[in-house]
Amino acid sequence: MTIPDKLIYRWGILPLWLLLTASVYFRSPIPIDETRYLSVAWEMWLRGDFLVPYLNGQTYSHKPPLLFWLIQAGWGVFGVNAWWPSLVGPLAALANLLLTRKLAEKLWPEQAVAALLAPWILIATLLWTLFAASIMFDVLLTSWVLLGMLGVLEVVQGEERKGWILVAAALGLGILSKGPVVFLHLIPTVVLVVVWAPRPIVFSRWFGGLLIAALIGAAIALAWAIPAAMAGGEEYANAILWHQTADRAVSTKIHTRSVFWYLPFLPMFLFPWLFWPRFWGSLRGSRFFSDCGLRFCLVWLASTFVVFSLLPSKQIHYLIPMLPAFALLVARVVVNAHKPKLAGECLLPLLFGATGMFLVCLPKVPGLSKLNWVQTVQPAWGLSVLAIAIMLALLVWIKRKLPVAAISTALVAAIFVGFIFFFRYAGPAYDLAPAAMQVKSFTEQHIPHVYVGNYQGQFNFLGRLTQPLPVLPAERLADWVAQHADGYLISLEKNKPSDAVYLQPHREYWLVFRRAGQAAEVKPL
Repeated sequence: MTIPDKLIYRWGILPLWLLLTASVYFRSPIPIDETRYLSVAWEMWLRGDFLVPYLNGQTYSHKPPLLFWLIQAGWGVFGVNAWWPSLVGPLAALANLLLTRKLAEKLWPEQAVAALLAPWILIATLLWTLFAASIMFDVLLTSWVLLGMLGVLEVVQGEERKGWILVAAALGLGILSKGPVVFLHLIPTVVLVVVWAPRPIVFSRWFGGLLIAALIGAAIALAWAIPAAMAGGEEYANAILWHQTADRAVSTKIHTRSVFWYLPFLPMFLFPWLFWPRFWGSLRGSRFFSDCGLRFCLVWLASTFVVFSLLPSKQIHYLIPMLPAFALLVARVVVNAHKPKLAGECLLPLLFGATGMFLVCLPKVPGLSKLNWVQTVQPAWGLSVLAIAIMLALLVWIKRKLPVAAISTALVAAIFVGFIFFFRYAGPAYDLAPAAMQVKSFTEQHIPHVYVGNYQGQFNFLGRLTQPLPVLPAERLADWVAQHADGYLISLEKNKPSDAVYLQPHREYWLVFRRAGQAAEVKPL
């Protein structure tokens, strides 16, 4: 790698991260997850209670408070705004990239190029790219998983005290980010140390250090959990200290899916690198048995995938913390790649081109064409991706190969363009601010109103509501209407109604405001 190339790979990742970060300003907070977490942070701010999270006036036990604390910290400096929460995710993503580079330097100190390539591969691994700028917990959790893995390597390389301190901090902060699930990301790799360690391990010292680190990590989390349990009441205490861990891991009915559910998604998760012939060609010549770093990455990747496949609850973003292992593995493998074949290097431009053609034809695709937003898609989206594909093809023709930086830039640019066009076409179905302001207007004018059905906190932050939104199950609607004949009913429904005071799409459903006299027409999901 030449000196100019080294400069590009060392510093060019920052403009690419900025491009990905800029995508947050072309979209509104996505319901129901992002709007819900913003509302929890908003109620924390309103109450001045940083111990127990609340959602719409009720204790919120589903997630620990670290993400909400980070939002509070920014609001404390800049005041309450919408832009700071949108930056928390990208800042955690930047930490992912820098820690991935640091981890590569620890794994292969003699291979500086691998450390330069690793963050470029991570930023363009599709699953990571899609969630890097989201207001969610998984990218933040990934930072702590990376910190923990860095600590594990420190221990293996002789810095035991420093290493276990890092592991303890990672476990504690991971628990505060998303709960004890951080153990499932870290512990399998630590337990399987005999598979990847470069030298024999003294098991008593190893597992003794792990136990102490785990206890310290748990103590960090309990420093919040115990006071929060005391302040939040018995139900909240049971939820955060037991049910949210044991029930979700063993007996949950939330997002329950087959043990093989993740498998069909893997090609999409790991696009484009899984479709890069140079990676597969280099993989055949890799020496996994003699390279402890490759074994480390493979154990981390495989053990995490198996563990999360065995758990009943599955969502695609649960696997984000394992993606740095894949990025590290690819970076190390392609360092020693032989001169690539021109035909193989053309595959990714062809796939980008095929994606562009698919987007051009999207309104005519059977099944998808029935979606409301798809009917409004114009060819410009697909043509933009086609332009990226053509530039990649030209680069292959000129340089006779496809650099990692070019692939990563193309993928991030395509996602950036995708966010802009998707929210141009589907934006009204995701922007709940107008509805939230309508709710705020009801509150300020003291007009009776109630949400009928399962409310997820979509309006509290967007409307800056200072009081909980009244929520009612459908079976009690008649009694409420009898007492509030001049009131309004809010509901989320499958079919578009013929008559409503206010109506807007809500993803693929309809958000409906009706007068109390129209109660018979309410059909909440």
